[in-house]
Amino acid sequence: MTHRRLKRAFTLFEVLLALSLALMLLVAMLTFYRQAVDVRAAVLKEVELVAAERAVMDMVTEELRGAFVFQFLGQGMDGSATEVRFASVTLPGGGVWLVQGVTETEGLPPERDLQIVGYRLRYSEDETGEPVVDGLERTCQKSLTPREAEEGDQIQASLLTPLIRFIRFGFWDGSAWVEGWSGGDLPQAVEVVLGTEPLPEGVEPLEYPYSTFRRVVYVPAAAQAARGTVVRGLSESGERTAVRLFDCRRRVTNVSSMGCVTR
Repeated sequence: MTHRRLKRAFTLFEVLLALSLALMLLVAMLTFYRQAVDVRAAVLKEVELVAAERAVMDMVTEELRGAFVFQFLGQGMDGSATEVRFASVTLPGGGVWLVQGVTETEGLPPERDLQIVGYRLRYSEDETGEPVVDGLERTCQKSLTPREAEEGDQIQASLLTPLIRFIRFGFWDGSAWVEGWSGGDLPQAVEVVLGTEPLPEGVEPLEYPYSTFRRVVYVPAAAQAARGTVVRGLSESGERTAVRLFDCRRRVTNVSSMGCVTR
């Protein structure tokens, strides 16, 4: 009588159980990987938005602190809750330090330290004709000779970033915040509010429902204008005097070599 030796193998139930456990482990790993990818993408997007807001805010702050009253054009600051335009002092770019060769026929474009800049949102229309915010736009007029400049000729408009789709300005007149400014002078401070989501239809800018990046910028030239410009000379008795001319604050009625009379 012969005895056959039986070989032990996996049953069908054990095979199905192993496949089920492996599939569950694979699904759990893929889910964890997908969540990690989503978190990384969200963090990178948030970092990009914060970097864009900070870069734009720093640019606006620097140019607002350089704002001044340009008497030749009567340009101080003109603004509303959604846009602003003002004259500013800025440093020329690196092109002014380039040395032009003798054989070069084309001259370098002129650059000035005075310019008129503006900030506003750029809009376009979608397929249905509804307005869509494209991003934050900056306008710059570097040639201050013409009194009436045209956009595209003397005024260059450029899209700073498509990430900023809301902007609001406020102007401090010394006693209260106002939504608009005009008149050829400067406010003492400007409030700048940036947002990454467009303003919902029918909602006022002051009721913007999303998170914002806010900064109040002090305008040094406004304080100088409030103090007035010092005019030095001699009084009738021959003594040295220093009299202040108050632009946009007082009206100068008479100016002579002896000083000035204001009221």
